[in-house]
Amino acid sequence: MMTLMAVVFAIAANAQYNTNYYNQYGSNIGSSTTRSNYGGGYTTDYYDQYGGSTGSATTRSNYGGGTTTNYYDQYGGSTGSATTRSNYGGGTTTNYYDQYGGSTGSATTRSNYGGGTTTNYYDQYGGSIGSSTTRQNYGGGTTTTYYDQYGNSLGTSSSR
Repeated sequence: MMTLMAVVFAIAANAQYNTNYYNQYGSNIGSSTTRSNYGGGYTTDYYDQYGGSTGSATTRSNYGGGTTTNYYDQYGGSTGSATTRSNYGGGTTTNYYDQYGGSTGSATTRSNYGGGTTTNYYDQYGGSIGSSTTRQNYGGGTTTTYYDQYGNSLGTSSSR
């Protein structure tokens, strides 16, 4: 799920976001830091619960609209990519690909009436593999809760 998590964070220019990930029992399972790049776009570095690097992702805007994200392992090798575009009816769709360009799934994100967003994740065949909800915290930052396809909690992440 680590690569899917990147979809839910909105990154402002010249900012750095720190995110902590937790399993369904509240134990820390990793973290990430996101920073803006001087040439545009942003880079996210992922870490395990001990602070060791597990990979990174770089996101940039496309000329025709939308964004492209490239994912890398801790050695800099490509592990896949994603493209995100806005939908006419609102929300966004993200398509995920492996390092060879094969589809590995997709995600659709939409705003909720009561605030926050909901993201639904699908495998390459269109079957549901889970969802997440993101809400703003009163003290700042966001909290995202992840669910499997049956609605069971898989864990949370807290971003600030």
